Amino acid sequence: MSKVGAVAVGLACAAATQAVALGAGPSPGVMQGRDGVARGDVRYVAVPSGTDTILEAVRREGGRVLRFKALQGSWGVPLVAFDGTAGGLSADGRTLILSDLNSVNPKAKHTSFMVIGTTRFRILQTVRLKGSFSFDALSSDARSLYLIEHLYSNEDPTHYRVRVYDLQSGRLSPKVISDKTSWETDMQGMPVSRLARAGWAYTLYGGTGPRPFIHALDTQRAAAVCIDMPWKYQPDNVFQYRLRRDGAGHLVVRGPRGRALAVVDTQEKRVLSFVRNP
Repeated sequence: MSKVGAVAVGLACAAATQAVALGAGPSPGVMQGRDGVARGDVRYVAVPSGTDTILEAVRREGGRVLRFKALQGSWGVPLVAFDGTAGGLSADGRTLILSDLNSVNPKAKHTSFMVIGTTRFRILQTVRLKGSFSFDALSSDARSLYLIEHLYSNEDPTHYRVRVYDLQSGRLSPKVISDKTSWETDMQGMPVSRLARAGWAYTLYGGTGPRPFIHALDTQRAAAVCIDMPWKYQPDNVFQYRLRRDGAGHLVVRGPRGRALAVVDTQEKRVLSFVRNP
């Protein structure tokens, strides 16, 4: 069993995913085998089988295989951050998104995603897009698929923008998800850590650019807020940072030893306190 991922800079090699580098770009790649993605007492794992894939539903306690399905082609559970966080499973656990291995390649000319009902492993839809995309998030009602569109350039492969695909209409919206306070549609960075909460997907980005930031994606309203971190530079150990919650429901950026480096109000989307020299 293996993980497949893409690494844009040497720092990413220290990420907890221990992904194999197949290209360069902001995507942490996809997971084949290993832990997969879980909800409740069931874990979903994509296992490579030659040039095809076996999707398995595994009981978390005891490891019993509850059901499986053979899929043509190479598919994996999408990773959403280099801390090893997996995505693709809807909030109610009834819908699963798998990514093809092209999602790790920022130069890919086509990318595909498979939408699967977890009850009987029925293929509900196959999404085929022109260009290089990777999975970002799924709306609570499993109707909107949020994607990272890779804007590859020879100078810096980590530029990207967030798009939304309507699974009901089968169309990629021309709209680019952006922070309306700045209207900047193109962003730069690599997803370091992810935390989902109450319909929001919070992602700490770092590794490139002047300083880290948190991308707060409202998966219900197709909107976003960018929360700049207060530091004037990009920390060398940013890939060891993690997003966590504290007892008050705040978002906390923790350092390699668990130290709280920044505290963010999730209601107002602003930094409440921070350590000046992390």
